[in-house]
Amino acid sequence: MATETSTADTKETTRTEAFVNQLNSVYPDPLLMAILLAVVTLIAVTPYYATPVQQLEVFATGFFNLFALQMGLILFWVVSAVIVESRITGSLFDKIVAQLPTGSQTTVVYATGVVSLIFALFNWALGLIGGVLIGYKLAQRAEQEGTAVHYPAVLAASLLSLVIMNQGISSQGALLMADPTGTVNFLAQGESGQLVLDMGTFLLNPVNGISMILFVVTLPLLIAKLAPSEVANRQSASDTLDLNIGEKSLKEYLSHHSLPSEEEMEIADKLEQSRKLSVITVFIGGSSVVAYFISGGKLTLLWFLFAIIMLGILLQERPMAFVEKTKESTKWAKHVAIPFLLYANIHYLLDGAGLYDSFAATLSSTGVPQISSYFVALGLGLLIPDPGSVWVIQSPAVLGMGTELGAALVPVMYGAGVSNFWLSFLFIGLIGTVSSFSWSEYFRYAAVVTGYVSIVLVALLLTF
Repeated sequence: MATETSTADTKETTRTEAFVNQLNSVYPDPLLMAILLAVVTLIAVTPYYATPVQQLEVFATGFFNLFALQMGLILFWVVSAVIVESRITGSLFDKIVAQLPTGSQTTVVYATGVVSLIFALFNWALGLIGGVLIGYKLAQRAEQEGTAVHYPAVLAASLLSLVIMNQGISSQGALLMADPTGTVNFLAQGESGQLVLDMGTFLLNPVNGISMILFVVTLPLLIAKLAPSEVANRQSASDTLDLNIGEKSLKEYLSHHSLPSEEEMEIADKLEQSRKLSVITVFIGGSSVVAYFISGGKLTLLWFLFAIIMLGILLQERPMAFVEKTKESTKWAKHVAIPFLLYANIHYLLDGAGLYDSFAATLSSTGVPQISSYFVALGLGLLIPDPGSVWVIQSPAVLGMGTELGAALVPVMYGAGVSNFWLSFLFIGLIGTVSSFSWSEYFRYAAVVTGYVSIVLVALLLTF
């Protein structure tokens, strides 16, 4: 009987620990999911088009108008990772780890979550990649000092960055809607500015501002309370996530570029490895950014991208190091690069069918349109892992309700962020290999975070 129980426990452990690793095989690749959504949409809108030829023409050419936005979203994911995965940034992370407390499991989980959430308000990669690396080293340090820490809870605290990354200054939806030129803001209405967002309005929106502060303070505590209190049930960092980091500092871990020997260097090599060339480039580009904002320029997606490209060149130090890291970081755009073309087609199929007015009317008829748009975005985000793409598909219906642009954007971005927390396995695998993470624990964290965020947002939306 004891043997049977032991065998059953072993099978259950193997099954549950392997679950997160298997989620990628259960959940379709984002490209396949985009294809399925596009085909379903194509079939569903058939009655609304005069002829099949007209419908197929929209399907085949709809994305033409959004090429600039597609490139902007790709660069948003790629260059952000380039900034974070650098030797200089790693050195900063080491200093942060050294200052954070490790006295108990709660302090480690809470500190990791707070840092990740604050970082995420500035940039998704800073919050996600930085949060995971800082949390890992902090848990590692705590274990060395004799404090047992349940690392899956620390990892979940790091992933909280996904929830809030769309609410700060690097919100994809806000940045693209702030473009008055219409280059990436596909909804801009000429010079009228009716559908051009002021970033200040978005950031200072009462629902957005209050929720950001509240979530930074309370979400990490929520994860800490869900972590197992019994020391025997705690799981170490090395048993959960394989980063191949060992005892390296984060500065060493993120130092990826090796210089060729002096004997091997040709003229081209010297230019590629020239720090002076990087400094000159950053000086010229940085001066342009400063001049733009001094002259009253507004923060938009294109200017944000240009600024972080300059920052990436500076932090990578050498031109070739920037090139190498950019090439490697293209993995972060896999979920949007090609799938976005199909998301754009879905947008134009629905628009051409005249269905967005009906969707807007349906949302308005609920009596709580902003709350409804949050839950729609949450569901849509489970199918579309890119927040910017969620906004592309949902925005015409949301704005058709007549809600002020900034206020309309907040719940949609939160819905996309919470859904990203559920789909975090798509991103964790790009940082390291998850070797052990119970599926029941994974879903418990996601369910509790979703419930808490939803309750807070509903309360704030009803209040304001």
